Amino acid sequence: MPLDLHVFRTLSDNAGALLHDPATGACAAVDVPDAGQVMAAAKAKGWTISEIFVTHAHADHTQGVAELKRATGATVCGPADAADSAPLDRIVGEGDVVFLGGDGFEIWHTPGHSEGHLSFVSRSAKLALVGDVVFVMGCGRVQPGRMAAMWTSLSRLMMLPGDIRLLGGHDYTLSNARFAAAMEPANAALTARLAQAEAAKASGRFWALTTVAEEAATNPFFRAGEGALGAAVGLVGASAGDVFAALREAKNRF
Repeated sequence: MPLDLHVFRTLSDNAGALLHDPATGACAAVDVPDAGQVMAAAKAKGWTISEIFVTHAHADHTQGVAELKRATGATVCGPADAADSAPLDRIVGEGDVVFLGGDGFEIWHTPGHSEGHLSFVSRSAKLALVGDVVFVMGCGRVQPGRMAAMWTSLSRLMMLPGDIRLLGGHDYTLSNARFAAAMEPANAALTARLAQAEAAKASGRFWALTTVAEEAATNPFFRAGEGALGAAVGLVGASAGDVFAALREAKNRF
């Protein structure tokens, strides 16, 4: 049976997420921005949290972990650099695998936004928990001096099959769509997706889930190798990595 996925808003724009295995009843919270909101979401679904997956150490992703662990007894796994902010039972890193029911999640080290950032990738569940590396039509801010690392992390995720779902850590969708459209105004798929983002914002719909294929068609950071994006930042003929860095700097100022 496929994993159930419930994504919801927590804090102002963070993604709260619960994964539930209907065969075993196991349930994982993905990061914990606010313990009370995550527990309320689990109660509403009738699920009992047994695991906590931490993608990275930033406070808005870890500040509720200790409270949730005390309330549920959940087992916590995450990167070594999150140990100061979250009570980790298992430190995981590149090459490890964590399971929820029968689905295994490969642990990928995806630095750039934070040094220890991890992505949890399950080909069987067709789902990658990408934290603040990828957002809908965007990507996370980059640590000083770590543009090359971020580009490597993005490039690796871009190579996943198109039907893999990507769950990001925030809903910045409308601002990302506006920037993307400014960089590539002739992209019809992007124009349509911008309209969807405007409608989602107007209706209050939370949007943090996408697919590799959708991002390949509309995310300027995934599309840094396209000539139109190089031209948008004045780097015609430059490497995709250099175009990515220029796009990310442009987004910082947008």
